[in-house]
Amino acid sequence: MKYMWVLVLFVIASFSVPAQAQSSIPKGSKEWVALEKVLDDVNQQWLCVGKYNRAKRQDCVNFRAKYWVDEFFEIGQSGKIQTKAQMVASQSAAAPAADIANPKGIPGVGPNPQEFKLAAVYGNIALGTDHTIFKSIDAQGQLHVTSETHVIRVFVKENGTWRPLSAALGPIVK
Repeated sequence: MKYMWVLVLFVIASFSVPAQAQSSIPKGSKEWVALEKVLDDVNQQWLCVGKYNRAKRQDCVNFRAKYWVDEFFEIGQSGKIQTKAQMVASQSAAAPAADIANPKGIPGVGPNPQEFKLAAVYGNIALGTDHTIFKSIDAQGQLHVTSETHVIRVFVKENGTWRPLSAALGPIVK
């Protein structure tokens, strides 16, 4: 949980947004709800879930490599910080084994974000949260939950398009 606060403080300290550039979108307004839907869709694309599911794990990694902004980083469940290049390398290394474990590309394997909520908008930066459930296939070929996290997701609007900038995962201990 402390890593999530580190990310929040980093984001606030890193982006000095003049008062006039801050969003005038009132929380709960139609514009807020519309942006929340857009960012939920960005989140689903980012994680290759739902209608964005890809049968091969490497296809998802290749998409992320183009979709994430160059400055992308993530604080994982272990507290380790990884850059975009490190994330792409580690996910590419794991992709062959993931495809062997899930040769049919069964949807639901991997991250499954739920309950996405837009938390704040500051100019071209938006913060959201979700509850992500990670699933894998067991020896009987059934999906099962391997872990759950609360996630802070950070998005940046570049050239009129919202893209993933960062994430911090806080494991849920049961």
